[in-house]
Amino acid sequence: MPEIWLGYGDSEVILDIKYENILENSKPEFPLLDNISLNDELENKIQLKSSTLILNFTPFLQMIPILRYINEKSKKIEMKNFEINTLSKNMPLKIKRKLGDFGISINRIRCDEVLNKMKNFEKTIVLEKIEYDPFFGYKGATTELMRSNFPNEMDNAYSNIVDKCPQSGIITDSLNISIEISKTLNFEPIHIIANNDGINSVYIGDIENSFKKAVEKFNKISTKEIEKSKSVIISGNSNFDIQSTLSNSLNLLWNNYKTVKENGIIVLLSENRMGLGDGYGALLQFVENRLDQTGLKKYQYLKDLEHINFLNIIKEKFDIYAISTLPKVYLNKLGIKTISSIKEGLETILVKHGKSSKILIISNSELTNILEPGYQK
Repeated sequence: MPEIWLGYGDSEVILDIKYENILENSKPEFPLLDNISLNDELENKIQLKSSTLILNFTPFLQMIPILRYINEKSKKIEMKNFEINTLSKNMPLKIKRKLGDFGISINRIRCDEVLNKMKNFEKTIVLEKIEYDPFFGYKGATTELMRSNFPNEMDNAYSNIVDKCPQSGIITDSLNISIEISKTLNFEPIHIIANNDGINSVYIGDIENSFKKAVEKFNKISTKEIEKSKSVIISGNSNFDIQSTLSNSLNLLWNNYKTVKENGIIVLLSENRMGLGDGYGALLQFVENRLDQTGLKKYQYLKDLEHINFLNIIKEKFDIYAISTLPKVYLNKLGIKTISSIKEGLETILVKHGKSSKILIISNSELTNILEPGYQK
C-alpha cells in the first residue's frame, strides 16, 4: 500500500491508499534550474538602481535564492536605499529562519501603503510565483497589485465572472485588465515558475510580455490530460499560505473541480488556521447572514465574492467535503460538508462509489491544470 503525503497547512498528512484505488497521483514535476544556471539567469536579467524596492505579496520558499542574490548584489553596489517588503500577514517560520540565515530582512506593509511606497524608490521589483487562479485565470504580479490597490478595476473585473464558472487556466478579460492597469505603474516583475523542489524558470522584464511568456511556459509543463473521475482528493503545498484561510483553499478547489464527474465527490484539504479569509470579506458576511445576495450581480466587488458566485453555480453538482479546523456550521452553511481526517475522506469515497473505485489525487492544485483528453480551450 503506497503512502502519499499531502499538504495540510504548514505540515503534511499521509494518505494510505491501495494501488488499485489510484486513478493517478497528479503533481507537477518540473525540470529545475541548478544553482549555477539560476545565478546566470539572474545576473543577466536583474538590474538594480541605487534606490530599489522589492515587493512580495505571497511568500514562497523558492523566492529565497532570488532574494539572496538581490541582497548580496545590493551590498556590492552599495545601494543608498534598499528595502524588501511583503503584504502577507503569514510569514512562515521556516522562511523567516532561512532569510535570517542569509541576513535578509523583510518588512510587512499594508495594502494602502503600496502605491506611495513605490513612488519613494527609483525602481520597484514585484516578485511573485505563477499559479492558477479561478478569478483571473492565472496569478502573478499584476493580479496581486490589482487586488490590493485598485477597487474600481476589481469591480470591472468581477463583472466578467458573474454567473460564470471558475476561469483557471484561461487568459481572461480580467487578467488583461490587471495587465493594463499595471502598465500605469513604474515597476518590473519577476515571475517565477517553481514547485516544492526548486525553480524551473524566471521571467523578468516588460510587464505584459514577461507575464504572458511565463504563463505560456507554465501551461506546457503543468497541464495534464486525464479522464474525469467519480472522486478527487485535492491539496496544495508549494505555497505556505495556500491553506491558511478558506478563501485560499477554495482556489485549490476551483482550479480542478472540473476533473470530477457530476454527482461525484471532492475532498478538499483545507487547514484554515487563519479562518475564513478577510474579516470584512464576503465569506464571513455570508456565514453571519450579513451578505446581501442581490449584491452578487451589482458588479461591486467585495473580497472573496467570487467564491460565493462559484459556490452558487457548482455546489449542487458535487458532494464537496473539507478537512478543516473551521467550525462545521460555517462550512455547512456554504454547502460544504465536513470530515475529520483524510482516512475518513477515503472511506467516504469508497462507501459511495465502491471498494474498487478509482480516485484522482491532486497534490498541488495551485500548480496543476487537468483537462479531459482532447479538450479545446
